[in-house]
Amino acid sequence: MLASKNKMKYELEPDNRDCADEVLLNDLKIVASRLATMSLTKEEYDQNGRFCSATMRKRFGSWNQALERSGLAVQKRMNINKQELLADLKRVAKDIGMESVPRESYRRFGHFADATLVRTYGSWGKALIAAGLAKTGWKPKATEEELFTNMAQVWEYTGKQPKQSDFYPPVSRFSHSTYVNRYGSWRKALEEFVQAANGNAPQDEAPQPDKPNAQVPPPTEHKHTTPRNPSWRLRFLVMRRDHFKCQKCGRSPALQSGIILHVDHRKAWTKGGETVDENLLTLCEQCNIGKSNLDETEER
Repeated sequence: MLASKNKMKYELEPDNRDCADEVLLNDLKIVASRLATMSLTKEEYDQNGRFCSATMRKRFGSWNQALERSGLAVQKRMNINKQELLADLKRVAKDIGMESVPRESYRRFGHFADATLVRTYGSWGKALIAAGLAKTGWKPKATEEELFTNMAQVWEYTGKQPKQSDFYPPVSRFSHSTYVNRYGSWRKALEEFVQAANGNAPQDEAPQPDKPNAQVPPPTEHKHTTPRNPSWRLRFLVMRRDHFKCQKCGRSPALQSGIILHVDHRKAWTKGGETVDENLLTLCEQCNIGKSNLDETEER
């Protein structure tokens, strides 16, 4: 990659792992006050809080204990019947568009605690079978490139440094626990990702061989020194520079559902434009299609 890529560096937000209990509890109160409620669900906090519900559970033992410590009301139902539990499990599967439900997804979208289902049916797998869903089975270990590419996509979707609670299907292929297990902690996973994004990766920037039966672009008189498509690293850094929003209409996936972002060449590739950060910009799919093969200067 040309040296210009190295100008773009990204740093993580401050590490909050060692913040005091009072800071966490006070944030619960702030979110509850903002939402004008005497209690909070995990989903409400994940969408509006500075931290995530998983952090609260780890620090205080459970979500309900965190609520109690902060002085908020605990909404806990007892003796939930099996039919209601299974119906909620099926609902979550339908909502996320999957034939199974990972425990991480149920913790985010379920109306009850995943531990309640495990206690009722003996295991998470047995609960899935009782609901007529597929068991979550063994999957091949994801490569580091797959994990980093996935994290870049979630970062693009959220438009900011993602939290553990942002890693759920269909937004993410992997749960946050996959990253924690691989790197030892969530913070370490973020640090490794940013280091990889900021670092040089010649093997990724080298032109890739054509796939069998791939459509061959028309010949061009320009001799390129970079591949046509940016790597996930360059794509991430360009989008981060552009604040994860279209540079023409300003739309962003974080603010409007269904928006898809592209990284496009300012000077068209077919006209000699290189895949380097100063020749790339973020466009939404609609603006990019409208731009066609025109250079940025020609469009004006």
